[in-house]
Amino acid sequence: MKLENAGQVRGQEVVFGNLLPDTAYDLAITLDDGTVLQGVDMGWYNEEEIKAGTGPMTADDREGVRAIIQDIKDIYNKKDLLLVKGDHSRAVVLTRLIIDKDFHAKVGDEVIWRIELWYFKNQYGGWEKISQVNKVLRRERFPNHAAYEAAAGKIKWTPELGGIRVPKDQQSLTLKLPAPTTRTSSP
Repeated sequence: MKLENAGQVRGQEVVFGNLLPDTAYDLAITLDDGTVLQGVDMGWYNEEEIKAGTGPMTADDREGVRAIIQDIKDIYNKKDLLLVKGDHSRAVVLTRLIIDKDFHAKVGDEVIWRIELWYFKNQYGGWEKISQVNKVLRRERFPNHAAYEAAAGKIKWTPELGGIRVPKDQQSLTLKLPAPTTRTSSP
């Protein structure tokens, strides 16, 4: 279910009213300069417990996940890991996928852009992508690179604004604005 609700900025805070209780929201805050702080929930896709004794992600873990995303050939000619959250047993990756090379039915300088959450588990001695649970957050087809850069370049993916839940006994939420120091979506 996709819900939109405009908030009101009051100094360094944003107040959102008329929200559904016990519902997760990915907030988007548009700043005066057009920058969009886009919330993204980097939590696991279900209620599965984290394995006891699991340590933090290592450099080898990150490389295993990176290789699955970037080294396996498919239609996308650019694949980037924008954000990674995980440990030694599982990971959530905010992934940017782009097709800006020649493809079937391409018209002119078109760009296809996707932002997805991918989920990975470290099982049986290696990392694997969990199939059929990825979440498509954005999927757009731009007429040219300039249009793509104008739209995607203003988005800063901000985990602190993702998966925000309103307590059961409330219908409003007040948040302090985060500093825009997160990963951008532009190339």
